[in-house]
Amino acid sequence: MTARLVLEPWEEGRREDFARATSIPEVVRYIGSGVTWTRERADEVFDRNLGHWGEHGFGWRSAVDREAGAWLGFLGLNYVPEDAVDSSPDHVEIGWWLLPEAWGRGLATEGAVAVRDEAFERVGLERIIGRYNPRNLASGRIMEKLGMRHERDSVTKDGVPVRIYALEREDWAGRPA
Repeated sequence: MTARLVLEPWEEGRREDFARATSIPEVVRYIGSGVTWTRERADEVFDRNLGHWGEHGFGWRSAVDREAGAWLGFLGLNYVPEDAVDSSPDHVEIGWWLLPEAWGRGLATEGAVAVRDEAFERVGLERIIGRYNPRNLASGRIMEKLGMRHERDSVTKDGVPVRIYALEREDWAGRPA
């Protein structure tokens, strides 16, 4: 929980919210090929991340507005998919997708700080990474606010540019939230 968000563990009741988010062009424009998803793909990714919680005890969290109770998107931690280029499946990444109505209010940063702290405090990770399309300047700024450092640039298996940031536990310790 943060000042303005409830960060709920990923659960079945949010399937429709997630599917709706994957159908919004502005939300997915920097994800993979940048096109909206089919319902089948949305369900596949939803199920994979639901299973992640069961297997690892951490994962994606629904971001819910504390006052209005509205679902705003998600933030979370997950092991990097095995087919990710230039990353290892033992790397844990931090990430977020928020709906357009939540943009520009600092909510992604607020939620990401809580998830970053969970990574090191509750989950006990030694390192997290973040991957984003370099055109998504807002995500890059959030990663820098989290204390993450640019590690390298790469491309996805589909040839899409990706920027990789990382944060080590020793560099996080004592950082103000």
